[in-house]
Amino acid sequence: MTAVNALIIDDSEIDRYILSRQLKQIGITSIVEKDDGLAGLNFLDAYDENKLKAGDSFPPNIIFLDINMPQINGFEFLERFKALRAKHELLSCVIMMYSSSERQEDKDRAYAYEFVKDFVVKGESSAEEIAAKIKNIQ
Repeated sequence: MTAVNALIIDDSEIDRYILSRQLKQIGITSIVEKDDGLAGLNFLDAYDENKLKAGDSFPPNIIFLDINMPQINGFEFLERFKALRAKHELLSCVIMMYSSSERQEDKDRAYAYEFVKDFVVKGESSAEEIAAKIKNIQ
């Protein structure tokens, strides 16, 4: 697996912890966590500042994105991220939805964005399964 820099955007501290721990189990150590969609967008929009701070570990190659969050939910994030990708060098960033939703309409809505590459239902994937999904989208 090539080097992976991950951004987790989820309002649940417990879910962020679980996913972060799974990512660390498979060797991913460059992980940034944000607790809502707006914080995630602001982090990505501060491109120059974060590039100076983080060097090659910014921008993240994979963003794990929850759907149900306050302020800006996952779908609002996707719409705003589409514009942000063009503004900054974020074309290499892909999104893996990370949600408790199993609704097909949520999956279809997420996959309508070309940069959404997979959909993980919280609590249903082991670290090894997440590793395989990451390998498939790299």
